[in-house]
Amino acid sequence: MPETTPTVPTAGPGVPAYVGIDIGSTTTKAIAFAADGSPLASGSAGYEISRPAPDHAEQEGQDWIDAVDACVARLAAQVDLAPVRAIGVTSQVDTHVPVDAELRPLRPALLWQDVRTAATAESLNERLGPEGRLAGWGDERPIDASNPVPRALWLAEHEPDVWAATRWLLLPKDLVVGWLTGAPSADPLGSFKVVGPDGRYVAGVAHAPGLAERLAPLASPEAPAGGTVRAWHGIAAGTVVATGTMDAFGNVLGSGLHEVGHTMATIGTSVIVAALGADGTPAPGVVAFAPFRSRHVHAGPTQSGGESLRWWARLSGHTVEDVVAAAATAVPGCGGVVFAPHLMGERAPLWDDHVRAWFTGLSSSTTFADLSRAVLEGVAYSLRELLEAVEVATPRAGSLTMSGGGSRSELWCQIVADVTGRVVRRSREADTAVVGAATLAASAVTGDDPWRAAASLSQVDRVFEPDPGVTATYDALFTLYRQTYAALGPVHDRLAAHRTTAPGGTP
Repeated sequence: MPETTPTVPTAGPGVPAYVGIDIGSTTTKAIAFAADGSPLASGSAGYEISRPAPDHAEQEGQDWIDAVDACVARLAAQVDLAPVRAIGVTSQVDTHVPVDAELRPLRPALLWQDVRTAATAESLNERLGPEGRLAGWGDERPIDASNPVPRALWLAEHEPDVWAATRWLLLPKDLVVGWLTGAPSADPLGSFKVVGPDGRYVAGVAHAPGLAERLAPLASPEAPAGGTVRAWHGIAAGTVVATGTMDAFGNVLGSGLHEVGHTMATIGTSVIVAALGADGTPAPGVVAFAPFRSRHVHAGPTQSGGESLRWWARLSGHTVEDVVAAAATAVPGCGGVVFAPHLMGERAPLWDDHVRAWFTGLSSSTTFADLSRAVLEGVAYSLRELLEAVEVATPRAGSLTMSGGGSRSELWCQIVADVTGRVVRRSREADTAVVGAATLAASAVTGDDPWRAAASLSQVDRVFEPDPGVTATYDALFTLYRQTYAALGPVHDRLAAHRTTAPGGTP
């Protein structure tokens, strides 16, 4: 069973409560909230990302189930869960696990970082062309490697026995909700790459034969999922479970966004930027979600946020804490050293499966502290690039509500404020997706508007003002960051053909 990490807030028996659960890329977290939003207890459980070959990233579906069970067991050890009225679940998206009719995983899940299907996606894009993509998805933009269609095609070609035995292709939260209730379900927001503005699966899923019948039924995130919950760690049998949604949308709700122009950023394993716009007009490289309760969300995820920090700590033989401490001793701009955090390709706003990370500006005087700070700054550059892409469709934000594990570093919060030139308002709860999940749980039984409920639950614990003294330095280096990507594009395209492939895999 995965280890759990408790925090201490407790309350006496009989307090009405909701449980929010977020299944992240490396950690699952659960919090029990009182009806007024006060946290009562929390627990977390970690697990690993397996990388069996270049460009592969996998997790065992059972690890998510075990982690959720361990987290809720920890809650039960701290507070009476009998008053829990509903459970909400959010999770990482662009992560798919094939399961059989009994909801048993048939192979490790392909994570959002997994780009083994890049060649499959490229072949599909060439075959369909802009007109075919427009007809199938309502969008001419290329289909990326994490779309369920190329993943289904890859499974059918490379693991036909697994695909033949697959009853459902599920996101992590859909697997857990199915495990809790016995009835798999999905939501339009979490399934956005194969769901159109009408909230239904797009015609394009037909390009992967057999995929349509393997996609779970759709329901609104706050709608009660089907099936019946058994008694579980003190939670009563029959307790409502919300359908749930993606972690990014949970972060939006949990960050308290509710008016046009409100913007949030999360530094977890990846970076997520989201903002509320006046309408659903799309912007290049950014997802315009179907409206949810009359709000239009524009957002995008990068590929490697906190993962870049962990990678550099592991590669350099230091702890994450050592890296951050060293970074604090380097000057802003690191003497002209720039890092690009594209370790496994890039998602928004580039959607480039071929690009990889780089350091530029190294010299004989470059120090470990310079490189460590450059990693933090590089993630901030990718955050700014994504923020500016989002703001093509939304008003310019004067401030960002920031959450995620990276937000617990005051240095990183200040770097984000300085690189973006925006005020950073740090959320009290690092995992705002958990707050969003609990909000959906409450709405599932009360019928209240999740936006209104979330606005009253979110709180900020510190504000970081941008330092005008470093603005010119960061503006210049950000320009070079973008110019370097453009210049290296043909190089990365050529290098993609030389990567080592696993047996039966693709570059």
